[in-house]
Amino acid sequence: MDQATTTFGDLFKNSFLSMFPETVDPWQLVTVLAVSLLLGLGIFAIYRKCFIGVVYDHSFAISLVVMTILTAVIIVTISSNVMLSLGMVGALSIVRYRTAVKSPLDLMFLFWTITTGIAVGATYYYVGVVAFLFVSAVFFILKSARGSDNTYMLVVECAADLPIEEEIRRSLEQYQTKVRSKVVRNERTELTVEVIMKDDNMNVVNTISEIEGVGDVTMVQYRGSYEA
Repeated sequence: MDQATTTFGDLFKNSFLSMFPETVDPWQLVTVLAVSLLLGLGIFAIYRKCFIGVVYDHSFAISLVVMTILTAVIIVTISSNVMLSLGMVGALSIVRYRTAVKSPLDLMFLFWTITTGIAVGATYYYVGVVAFLFVSAVFFILKSARGSDNTYMLVVECAADLPIEEEIRRSLEQYQTKVRSKVVRNERTELTVEVIMKDDNMNVVNTISEIEGVGDVTMVQYRGSYEA
């Protein structure tokens, strides 16, 4: 009975492991590396061209290329041996990353690189290429649908005088505006006005600064967070 059980177990183990090759074809590895590199560079180019965050991080952009390659290598490695895949999954499960990703767009690019690396590593090259082209097209369409309007926050420090405030409002009549806050302190007023412009016209800052009684004028652009 024990001999029959052992034999059946050996047969099952051998048949199960035979589904997974123990070595990786060198040419397949080269192809995976080449395709993942090209697609990673494509994601890098799109991130660099279409960046709409606050501060462009070149090191993050480089990591997109490297992460695509490394993900593909991991998939190739674990698909070659089932025992190795189980060990690697266990090892990766204890890894914790402490770097915070603040921008949802950056998180999307990270997920894009991982997805591309998985597809390429599994040798589904057409899936990686088609997905890259499709996601790129969707990204450009949605980005262009955002329009050319630019949102700014205008902070004006002036004397606490209603005629001065009215003159400031008249200077902004050609734009879509909304007062966000008004602070009066020691006979001085600080106005925070949201201004929506069609283009990057900064002449409004000079115009308002020339009004008598106006002190400091600051304009910052809103692109997910405030950028001076």
